[in-house]
Amino acid sequence: MKRCLLGIWLVLSLALTLAPPALAQNYSFQLTQETVHAYWQSDGTLSLDYVFVFANDSGASPIDFVDVGLPNASYKLAKIRAYVDGHGLIDIKKSTYVSIGVAVGLGAYAIPAGQTGMVHVVIDGLTRVLYPDDQDASYASAVFSPTWFDRSAVYGATDLTIVYHLPPGINPDEPRYHIADSPLPAKPEAALDGEGRVTYTWHALNASGSMQ
Repeated sequence: MKRCLLGIWLVLSLALTLAPPALAQNYSFQLTQETVHAYWQSDGTLSLDYVFVFANDSGASPIDFVDVGLPNASYKLAKIRAYVDGHGLIDIKKSTYVSIGVAVGLGAYAIPAGQTGMVHVVIDGLTRVLYPDDQDASYASAVFSPTWFDRSAVYGATDLTIVYHLPPGINPDEPRYHIADSPLPAKPEAALDGEGRVTYTWHALNASGSMQ
């Protein structure tokens, strides 16, 4: 019996040894830029507009999927659109890598080794995103953290921009903000967007693509 078990083990070991090395993935890239516009709507929903610029390393595996973490599970796949360098994508599904989020398949537009690509993802209709403010219960609080990536794959500094677009009809003197965490500036830049909505913008040149 011991010889039979040993023989089976040797066969299995040989089969594993001969498995095609192409199955292994070697992701290594820089997220040189990440820009996210968070549109807080008058009905209490949230729309997110992400732009990622990836610089894939020479000799690395193609970037064929981008997993985007989301604030909660209220998203609907039908309300998500994605593009690579302007080319529309249709392979959008629930992520098996992040606990709450979606996996965007780049398909024929995967970013090859040694090349740069821009991935654009738009998510509409997120709900359950407003909370009582922890400093004044008469205020609604909008809390958001942009997605990040596995530190085993991404490295280097990320030029990160986060823009809050507050609901239409809010006057500039009505909203207020909480202090942001480093490396974002503590205070955002306030302005009005093209629709006349109040915006708060945080920008950091030295953010990390692998940290919340």
